[in-house]
Amino acid sequence: LAQGRRCSCMHIGKLAQIAAMPSFASVARSLVLTWPLLSRLGVASETLIRPGQHWLDTDGNRIEAHGAGMLQSPADGRWYWYGESKKTADLADHGITCYSADTIAGPWKFEGMVFTQDRIKQDNNKGPFVVERPKVLYNSATGKYVMWFHLDTYNYNYRYAGVAQSDTPTGPFEYVHGMRPDNLKSLDMSLFQDPQDGQAYFIRSVDNKYVGISRLSADYLSSGGLISTHSPVFEGMALFRHPNGTYYIVTSHLTGWNPNPLMLFRAEGATLDDPQWVDMGNPTGSPTSFNSQPTYVVQYTPQSGPPYFVYMADNWLFCDTERTGLDALLDACYVWLPIEFHDHGVTIAYREAWDLEHPFGERRLQGELHV
Repeated sequence: LAQGRRCSCMHIGKLAQIAAMPSFASVARSLVLTWPLLSRLGVASETLIRPGQHWLDTDGNRIEAHGAGMLQSPADGRWYWYGESKKTADLADHGITCYSADTIAGPWKFEGMVFTQDRIKQDNNKGPFVVERPKVLYNSATGKYVMWFHLDTYNYNYRYAGVAQSDTPTGPFEYVHGMRPDNLKSLDMSLFQDPQDGQAYFIRSVDNKYVGISRLSADYLSSGGLISTHSPVFEGMALFRHPNGTYYIVTSHLTGWNPNPLMLFRAEGATLDDPQWVDMGNPTGSPTSFNSQPTYVVQYTPQSGPPYFVYMADNWLFCDTERTGLDALLDACYVWLPIEFHDHGVTIAYREAWDLEHPFGERRLQGELHV
């Protein structure tokens, strides 16, 4: 995103973690997204997603959870949406918020600011800090919810990753440390937990020169050395794995807060050790990708029909606002769209409104995951 906002990092701090989460089949789907209705009803009445609009929580307030990471807790099956708080000019205000719902359909309950600036303690810098792209994984061995985020200074020259953990998904998350993973400068970043073997990975832009992937340590509190690099560099990474074993990553170019044509890559292999990424082009067909930048991909299973993947992204600057320039970040909103697989490729088509239960219109998909 913004070059001025992120040194030459462009969108350096926006990372999209991509987690291919467990099936939503076990989660109740009677509740829905209530974006336009929440402030009036507090409950959902339809399963419509309205991209590019401001969505409200159950208290009627705007959902402020940008650069998001999604987690379905194994403890209660509930979904937790972690994100950056409102993008104010004062970094001292910035932290990580959390919302929860029975399904990604909502309604979303505000669980509070689960990580705040005053918890960050760095010997070599007093802050305040940029806190971006939070991603949370559950570590079954330690019983901890572990959060990683891009930790930086206002000029994006610090280039660290921060780590915090909690006993519960709603925090508070206690700061563990900030570091340069594998002694490499880290900018836009994400986490990914492989749904097939459970292995956890850290992916990031290394000094905006290339993309590096590392395994996480057994406790998820550090990384274990590079296992893969990719050039040219990209950011806003959202990684997911198809049940057939193919890895996918939807990502963006480095143009600061301004939108650009998405890139979609795929790779075969049993792990993310040196994947041979194949460029599949821009799945949106739009030069601005509908004014969006990716942050996450999850799998959703409707009540009737096969599961499919949902593209989750931020609209940073062009979301029904009268503000201009970086002031428009105060009105940032979200773009969620279904990902459709075809024989000839993968597409993400724009819809002003779409139904989670009927993601591709009246055409009903039969059989297994639409690929």
